[in-house]
Amino acid sequence: MTSKINAAVEAVMDLIDGMDNFASITRGALGTGDGLACEIAPSTPLEVYYDKNAFIPLTLALNGKHHNLQVLSDTLNNIIDTLTRRTAYPAGDGWEIVDITSGNLPRIIGREDNNAWLMAGDLIVKVYRKDDEP
Repeated sequence: MTSKINAAVEAVMDLIDGMDNFASITRGALGTGDGLACEIAPSTPLEVYYDKNAFIPLTLALNGKHHNLQVLSDTLNNIIDTLTRRTAYPAGDGWEIVDITSGNLPRIIGREDNNAWLMAGDLIVKVYRKDDEP
């Protein structure tokens, strides 16, 4: 069974894959070729309520690699701009994304020996976690 947090991350990945990007997004580290990847960065519930539901601003690190810096920069900036401008977000069994905002905007973090550019940015995925009833 997929956890509620992972289900929310997968929903964001599905939104990203629905865009016209140069690659599908994967979870974890970037591969050897051009690509996009994301992973949960340090995050913690902001509020936990008496009923044990919680509001969690989940930091999602978004990484990309491409041999063309303009393509990479445009892609990462478009992902962040598109997701943060939405007015409706996915929900599932026991969770709901209530908003997505930008954390750190895309920035160059390096260049590989084969001249592929590396960039990273952060999305703040605001998840309302609804705990199951006992």
